[in-house]
Amino acid sequence: EWSMAQTDSSSRPDGRQHVVPPVVPEVAHELALFTIALDWRRWWTIIPEIVTLTCTGILALVVGANVVSRYSDWYRILWAEDVVKVLFLWIVFLGGAIAVKYEAHVRMSMVSDRLERSGRAGVFWGRAIRLSPIVVGAILLVLGVRIVEISMRRELPTLQIPAGYFSTIIPVSGALIIFYVVRGLRIKSDRGPDPPPVENA
Repeated sequence: EWSMAQTDSSSRPDGRQHVVPPVVPEVAHELALFTIALDWRRWWTIIPEIVTLTCTGILALVVGANVVSRYSDWYRILWAEDVVKVLFLWIVFLGGAIAVKYEAHVRMSMVSDRLERSGRAGVFWGRAIRLSPIVVGAILLVLGVRIVEISMRRELPTLQIPAGYFSTIIPVSGALIIFYVVRGLRIKSDRGPDPPPVENA
């Protein structure tokens, strides 16, 4: 339950209690997106998150090592550019699927939240918003397969590996987006409609 203000138990030197500013639910939801708790005990359910975090860490290490190599004569990393491209590709597309999973994509919440509370039109709008990533997922899935086929004819210069192997993340992310949307709608239907917001006096 959200309260207008919270009172801290610690008192100030002048004897008055310290009042914590109220937390707006919408703001709390946005902040929660940056503190998503991963269930490591069920690690198979967060494989995309693990892969994305791993790619991000490796990307930072490779870019940092490449910068040092350019400004020194200690060593040369000829494969750094190709590896960075592959890692960035995986981070972008897997990150997009993960954002759909946690409903973290950018949207105009000021307009969207009000429309979702305005009767049947709001319910239709909410469903349309939640279903819209399926279109993107279908495009990535269909065109991604074609991109993989074309990329198999081209090798990365320094790695000497067909780029199609790394491009498989495009249709995979499309399939993940579709899966997360359908799962989210199923969870919503099982949970039932959201309760109306409580107006503070």
